[in-house]
Amino acid sequence: MKFPPFLALAALVVIPRPEVAASPASDSTVSSPPAAAEVAAPPPAAETITDPLHDPAWKDLFAQLAPARSRLAQFEEKRYFPFRKEPTVLTGEIRMAPGHGLSLHYLTPDRHIIIVDAKGVLMRDEHGRERAAPNDSRVQAVSGALFNILRFDVAALQQSFDLRGRRTGSQWVLVFAPHDTALSDLIGDITVYGHDALVDRIVMEKSARQRIEISLHDTRENVIFGGDVIDRYFR
Repeated sequence: MKFPPFLALAALVVIPRPEVAASPASDSTVSSPPAAAEVAAPPPAAETITDPLHDPAWKDLFAQLAPARSRLAQFEEKRYFPFRKEPTVLTGEIRMAPGHGLSLHYLTPDRHIIIVDAKGVLMRDEHGRERAAPNDSRVQAVSGALFNILRFDVAALQQSFDLRGRRTGSQWVLVFAPHDTALSDLIGDITVYGHDALVDRIVMEKSARQRIEISLHDTRENVIFGGDVIDRYFR
């Protein structure tokens, strides 16, 4: 069974960071991100957020993002590496179900499912065969961090990240800077772009030429996942 790294995390963490980076050449409601969501990452001077649940400028957004809701979205994942001229592009579906975790159903170029939950990371191929992720603390740490970001588990996020952000109308950008130096060296900051109460794009940038960009679209919230769907996409 081929091991498809969770959001290319294995590939991202095992390639050393270059010493000098090269210059960068509503309920079941469907929503797509506006073009304005494709904006540059905020500068370091972006506003520091120390208490997102009580900060007057941010508490309304986190109140909408934090509740545990079932979600279903389509995604496109682009993996940029210094040894490739063009990014590797993957597409699929992402599901989040309270109590069951996160499920990534890759559709192209290969079909497989990646499950991230309290038990760790599990791979399942299109024939239903399963394999636990390698016991690599780096991959587990990154997958756990991304899981908490997608859930917007504020308590867990405050334990692991410093948070910065900016808002312009309905658009917002959040930057999660890991407290742990080792994790920061692996992936750098994680930047999340969104509008209203929806996540549009996630960027993990290790260097100017080595990053992962995940774009979400057609997001549905409060989706009812039947037992057969839970069995197929979760554990």
